[in-house]
Amino acid sequence: MTPPVLSAARLRGLALALLGLGNVAAAQILLTGTVKDQSEDTDEALISVPWRGGAGQVEGWVASSAGVSKVIVSTPMSADGRFSLKLPATLEASLLPPAGQSPLPTSWAAPHPAATCAGAVKISDPGARVVQLGLNVRARTSGNILPVLSSGHYDEAQATGHTRTQQGLVYYAERSVQISGTQVCQWTEGGFLNKMTYVAAAQLAQGWTRLTLDSTTVSRQSGVEITFRLTGGALPTNDWTLLPDAALP
Repeated sequence: MTPPVLSAARLRGLALALLGLGNVAAAQILLTGTVKDQSEDTDEALISVPWRGGAGQVEGWVASSAGVSKVIVSTPMSADGRFSLKLPATLEASLLPPAGQSPLPTSWAAPHPAATCAGAVKISDPGARVVQLGLNVRARTSGNILPVLSSGHYDEAQATGHTRTQQGLVYYAERSVQISGTQVCQWTEGGFLNKMTYVAAAQLAQGWTRLTLDSTTVSRQSGVEITFRLTGGALPTNDWTLLPDAALP
């Protein structure tokens, strides 16, 4: 039997589906990773160490402004923290928030009420319903887990501190939506100049999409400058660090 010939358009559609990009039918995605513990040495940055909590379960749920859902999927975790979690291709309508709720992560901090801002971050389809995936682990130690990288240092000579945090996000959208734009906000408080810059270039596909929220903070004697960058394509790490008291990013 002669195999069917696929057109260029069909090949492109298959490639987009595999990548989780474009306005294609929702599909399952597989999250593979390793659960890590958090080091007690976190003075300047969060440091991950090998998992010590033994075998258990990794559970997935979704959250939005409408609240947190029941567990929607779970998978076994090995004693060394490894897991593989297949997400459902579609979510029930009851798990999605009301239309018009902002899909921006909660750690995308709002500017100060006294700030003067220029530019804007826009949602291409404000009516699209979007939720964020959350994972937790249940073992000898339990709590929320996040794919996160953190670094930081302080220059005593220059009296300058620098920190960077990269948080992995997994979103589900009922239809494709783009988050894009730049906004810069400034305000003075207590004699210090504060500046916050928001940059977004993220395309949410129909179904599941992986994103990264990259936050950098530079503190000086004159003030603080914070930059948030929301981009798509991949998670910053496949290590999911246990943060027992953490909410979703």
